[in-house]
Amino acid sequence: MFNHNLHKEMKNLLTYLFIVSLGLFLLGCDKPAPTELFDDSQEDLAEYEILSKDINDEFYSNGFDTTGVTQDLREIPNLIALSGIKVTDVQGNMDEFSFAQSIFFDRTQKIFSPGGRFLGYRSIVPGIVSFDHKISNVVPFRIHYREGDELRDTTLGNKYLLFSGRHGNMNNFRYRHNSLMNFRINIFFGEEVSFDIPTPIEITGNVQILGNRNDDDLRALLQWNRGNTRDVTIVIGARLRDRHIVMPLYRVRTRDDGRLLIPPRFINQIPFQHFDRIVFTLIRRFENSTDTNGGDLLVSSQSIHSIIVNLP
Repeated sequence: MFNHNLHKEMKNLLTYLFIVSLGLFLLGCDKPAPTELFDDSQEDLAEYEILSKDINDEFYSNGFDTTGVTQDLREIPNLIALSGIKVTDVQGNMDEFSFAQSIFFDRTQKIFSPGGRFLGYRSIVPGIVSFDHKISNVVPFRIHYREGDELRDTTLGNKYLLFSGRHGNMNNFRYRHNSLMNFRINIFFGEEVSFDIPTPIEITGNVQILGNRNDDDLRALLQWNRGNTRDVTIVIGARLRDRHIVMPLYRVRTRDDGRLLIPPRFINQIPFQHFDRIVFTLIRRFENSTDTNGGDLLVSSQSIHSIIVNLP
């Protein structure tokens, strides 16, 4: 049985879902172009954002994975996300994945660590969720965090998940690029919302590492096929040598024009004594969000290509 506050949360959720479903097609493409850009090379305009400041805290890696979600878990909205993912390793081998997840929160329930650290809100399962007419699985929403010198993990609740890829057609689910994919939720107290989510043209890129660390001019040239969004997002992460955890370092927004040169002040300063590989994640995304009374909802559909290279 739902309590009164949770019932109210679900009513709000239905409102968000209706608003977002209408807005998905009104946006047409991606978010508006960034308002604060700087010209680094007289050719490439890009907006850079620092993501991680503490490389020793695994908490910051929870929001960075191949699904393209890089938000602080303490601020993450209710989420509906579809992803078509490619990962190219250092040998040039490529794996492909399809991924769908949905996470809903009860904002009245905060979760703290034993030491009093705010970790996020309790995630809830308000009904039956389907992606492209396939019922999703309910799985634990698990996170890792460090408290003092101790690495810990906990669950914030449950989330919805469909996944297919690396080890076979696990959920018989496939992301379809440049198409429409259906989302449906049957709320337990009898109401239903269904709408189609547009998906972008598939993104495919490559990375060249230029220059020399000793000369202080280590750069990365990224190239990709142009698509049907105004902007692309590039997340630059690095893998810790001792833990093999990928930490998000920078998020870059740039025009979807097929080329970006990442300057030395971002690449050359990644400390090789801590990291052994760089992960460049190129994301072409359709996205819509709403923020109304007491909560917010993000609906995101993205084509992703993650490229792993050795850190010189």
